[in-house]
Amino acid sequence: MRVASLGCALAALAAGATRGGAQGLVPAGGISIVSTRVRGTNELTGTVLAGQGALALGRLELALGYVQGKIGPAGASGAGQDLVEGVALLGVRPASWLRLAVGPHARSYTLTGGTQLRWAFWELRARVSGAFVGSAGRGYVELWRALSASVNVPERFDHAQGGEAGMVVHLARAPLELRLGYRIDHAVLGGGTRLETVDAVVVGVGLSGR
Repeated sequence: MRVASLGCALAALAAGATRGGAQGLVPAGGISIVSTRVRGTNELTGTVLAGQGALALGRLELALGYVQGKIGPAGASGAGQDLVEGVALLGVRPASWLRLAVGPHARSYTLTGGTQLRWAFWELRARVSGAFVGSAGRGYVELWRALSASVNVPERFDHAQGGEAGMVVHLARAPLELRLGYRIDHAVLGGGTRLETVDAVVVGVGLSGR
């Protein structure tokens, strides 16, 4: 299976890299406010809350993310619909500025007609980062591509991909970092007869152990 093979390859690479890297578990975590827009059969918007956590051992990293909140038609009143999203990534850092990762990414929300839309992706991701504004800030770009996906709609899945770009600023006298980013992903089904685009602005604060 292609996903399993990529996961085994990353784990093997990470095992070798960890022997040459720093030892000991290094935790990190944070919370974010995410202004989200979903454009597909309907256009839904809302501000949701996200949590992130990571555990690093040398060059090997396990990262988790969870998003939950209410979205609904722009300008409409009412309680809105629940958006729930989660991701789990196994990654390796072959260099200090590069992370490669693979893992599942799930999303579910309810359309205005009452139908619940559920996505499940297996994604391959690459993230590069570099210092700017002295040593306090780092810019980053992350790109991902779905290796496979399942969705509860009649149309056949074609492909999905996305990216995120932003900056992280480390505070001088505390192990805290501030994050500002923009992300977007785009999925195509049924030869282009059905499209879905999700984009978001992310503002967050986190605790970094690195």
